[in-house]
Amino acid sequence: YLFVLLWPYIHWSIAVGFTILAVEGLYYLAPNVKQRFLATLPGAIVAVGCWILLSYLLGIYFRHFANFNKTYGTLGAAIALMIWLYWTGFAMLVGAELNAELAKISREGKLPAKSEPPAITKIDFAA
Repeated sequence: YLFVLLWPYIHWSIAVGFTILAVEGLYYLAPNVKQRFLATLPGAIVAVGCWILLSYLLGIYFRHFANFNKTYGTLGAAIALMIWLYWTGFAMLVGAELNAELAKISREGKLPAKSEPPAITKIDFAA
């Protein structure tokens, strides 16, 4: 009986945990920068939190306020999906931006500064 009561919380904890782990892996492996694995964790937590919150709020909006079916017919679902994908991308960018800003101010996760390549002063074409 206790397991039945606790299962929804366990289920969502596992789902959110694996989602954070997946986004963390993306933030760790995608940039061409050496960084610590845990240095990108704050951005992953913020991104998944924003994603869940925005998905929930978008669901409330679609259920109660928006009626795409009357206006767009069967294309309403495609439009709703496009809006959800837009907000998902926004949440991922917010998390990535947070990681970049934290890396700039920390000693451990510092991003390498951009530098100009050395200017070529003399080219010798003699073979």
